[in-house]
Parts: sequence; structure tokens; C-alpha cells
Amino acid sequence: MTSPSFLRPGVAALVGLFALPAASAGELLYSMTDLGTLGGPESAAFGLNASGQVVGWANIDGCTVNGHACRHAFVWDDGVMTDLGLLHGDQESVARAINDAGLIVGTSEFDVLFGSGTFHAVTWDGGVIAPLPDLGTGESFAEDVNASGVVAGWAVDPMVSRDRAVTWTGGAIANVGKGESHTYNRAIGINDAGQLAGFAWNLFEPNDAILNAGGWSTIGGTDGPFQNAEAYDVNDSGLVVGLQAFPSGGWHAATWTTSGAVDAGLLPGHEYGELHSANEDGLCVGRTYDDTDPLDSHGVLWDGTTLHDLNDLLVPGSIGVVYEAREINASGAIAGTALVGGVFHAVLLEPSDGSGTWTNLGHGLAGSAGVPQLVGDGPLVAASTTTLTLESGLPAAPAVLVVGLSPLDAPFKQGVLVPQPDLVLSGIVLTGSGGFALSFPWPAGVPSGASVWWQTWIQDGAAPAGWSASDGLRSTTP
Repeated sequence: MTSPSFLRPGVAALVGLFALPAASAGELLYSMTDLGTLGGPESAAFGLNASGQVVGWANIDGCTVNGHACRHAFVWDDGVMTDLGLLHGDQESVARAINDAGLIVGTSEFDVLFGSGTFHAVTWDGGVIAPLPDLGTGESFAEDVNASGVVAGWAVDPMVSRDRAVTWTGGAIANVGKGESHTYNRAIGINDAGQLAGFAWNLFEPNDAILNAGGWSTIGGTDGPFQNAEAYDVNDSGLVVGLQAFPSGGWHAATWTTSGAVDAGLLPGHEYGELHSANEDGLCVGRTYDDTDPLDSHGVLWDGTTLHDLNDLLVPGSIGVVYEAREINASGAIAGTALVGGVFHAVLLEPSDGSGTWTNLGHGLAGSAGVPQLVGDGPLVAASTTTLTLESGLPAAPAVLVVGLSPLDAPFKQGVLVPQPDLVLSGIVLTGSGGFALSFPWPAGVPSGASVWWQTWIQDGAAPAGWSASDGLRSTTP
């Protein structure tokens, strides 16, 4: 097949508008995918599993409660964000963690305003929401779940009207914080061995980081030289992450091992920091931030030696500023939140080898054989060959490939045309045995950070719309 013209005359010059400085040589790079919302203005991501499924909350369209846009728990999977719903009678929900089996935990909420309100711990299994039992007050909070499905969190103990760390196993609640020495305690993270990380406090005293590894111990705070510490996660090797105050000032991103606390520090210009998650390679993620400007917050990666600003590790051309990182999985992918166009959006950061990335954007239009699958492969660099493959079981049918330098996302033929149609390649014919492969040299002179959008449309007389369309793809050069 003859290699097609990549861009129409005059369009290639526009690619230079996408150029940004590249990350330093030798550094790990991340591609960033904006997960979008459920129709409202904002979203945030809290949990991530090994399959790349992300959970969090997103605003829904046309709903407000207590003066703010309604939040609904979501799960994002391979380009599709799904509303997980909430308990009957509640107003909002948030998903906070997901294990590799797809079990999701979080809260269904009522009358939430500035952190106050009524919270009900829940699970979503196969998309079905179920309440978890509390300790008798109707108040509970699910924070994390391990591979065995044991859920960690906290609930109000009616015997003393105080927060207590709890776990749920097979739906049954256990008041595991009852024997801990502080007046109040909460479990925030759990590993696959059932060890719990969290924090505790006495009235009018700073918080202390606590760990349950066969029994409760205070690992940061009042039993050490400094005050104010909180633990948020513990990996299977026993590495605990969170925050702790150090003599240099406010609380910093911190880790704990059997050797004690390690100060992971702060990014320049920031006064506070925290780490929220650690994977089995000891990579930890969180954020550091300014104490006076609530929007001056950057997601960070701690490798045990150096605290990296995740914004310095993004593939050039990434749009948005990583505000915080909440979860890192075994492959190094990170779920968090970025400021995109001045609003918060849930994002997924995935390690990149620097050869460029392909991102599935969804919006496919199903035909008689379902949604055609368009797959990009090959490095997006000059003098290299890139291949687009359309995998489909359709019989021979005319098709077009639409290529754009920006997204359009406009209604078209009962579907969504994802790319701005800067270039349309027609006459592609699908074979009865399924699909085509289109290979071409990536053009010279395309700068770092250039993004290109792709989609294929296929005439399909047996489909309700008479057409089918692949999901949109975005490619980004390194």
C-alpha cells in the first residue's frame, strides 16, 4: 500500500504550537490521561488497581447540594467512566479504593458541607452498591480494601461517641481500634497481610501516626521528637507513608520503617506535604503544597532518595498541572487529580518509554459487529514506522480514517466525531477476514509534545445508524 500523505498542506506548520521543553534525559516519563467527568464540571481520582481501573468522584450534570455540584462515585475503565450511584435517600457518593478483583469501597453521603455530614461505608461489587454495617450510630467510613476483600476504615462507637478504627470481613464489622491507646483512632490503609495504617489523637493534642501489625503501635508523633503525624498507607513490605512534622517547619511527606521516620521533604516554595500510597518497589506518591494558596499544590513521586515533581516527569505536550497523586500500582501507574483549564479533573499517569503514547478516548459508535477497535502501534518519532490496525469482523466495506491536530468531539451520524477533520483518508476497504493495517513513516520535523487525534468511520448498512466508528485515539510524540 502506498504511504498516505499525513497532513494536508499548511496543517503541518500548526504542529509546532504543541511543542514544550522535554523532560531531562534519563528520567522516567509519564503520559497523562484526563478521565473527564460525569457531565458536571469536576472530578478527582483516589484509587487504582493493577488493571488500570480508576475510582473516585465526579460531578454530574444539573445537580447541586448545599451549594456545590453533586459528587457521584465513579469507576473508569479503558476510556469509559461509569456512575456507581449511591444509597437510597443519600445525596452523594465517593469511591476511595478498588482491589484487583474489582471490589470498590467508599462512602454514600448525606448533607455534606465542608467535610461535615453523614457518611455510610459501602461497597460496589459488579456495579451493585451495598451498605456496610456500622457500630450502631449510622456513621461509618470505608477507606481501603486489600486483595482478600478486607475493608479498612472507621466508625463512631456509640459506647464512647468516638471514632474507632474498624475492618469489615465478609461484610461483618470488627472494632479493631477499641484496644488502641488514644481516645480517637482511624484506619486509612490496609495491606494484603491485613496490617493497618492510620492515625489517632487525644483531645486538644496533635495527631499521631499508628500501625497495627499484630498489635497497635505509635510510629510517628508523640512517642518521637516531633508532633503531628498521620499514616495513610502500608505496602506489603511494611513501608508506611503519610506526613509528619519535623524541626524544619510544617509537616512533610514522610515514610516509616522499623528504623524510624524518613523526611521525604517538600518541593521548593511549599510548606506542607504528604504521601498517600506506596507500591512494592518502594515508589511513593502524594503532594506538597503552599500553606496560603490552595491551588499551589503539585503531585510528587518519592523514590526513597529524591522527591520528584510529577509535572517535571510528564511527556511533553501534556495539558494540565498534576495537583495531587493518590495511588500508585505495581506497574508504576498513578491515579490522581490535575488542574485542567482551571478545574479539577481525575487523571491517570502511565509510565512512558519516551517513544510516544497512544490513548483510547472512547466515543465509538457500535455497528453490526460492535465497536470497531482501532489500535496504534510503533514509535512516534521521525524515521520510524507507525502502524494503525483496525480490528473488525465486518465484511468488505468502505471506510475513512479521520486525522486531526485537535479534538472536535462533535455529534456526527448518531455518534461522536472525535478528531478535528484536518485530514480524511478514504477508500480504505475492510476485508471479510477482519481489518486492515496502515503503516507509514512518522513525518520528520514533528516536534516533541505534538498530539494527533485519530478515528475510523465505516459504512455499515446493517447498523441502526448505517455507520460504525472506532473509539477515538490520541497519539502524543515524546
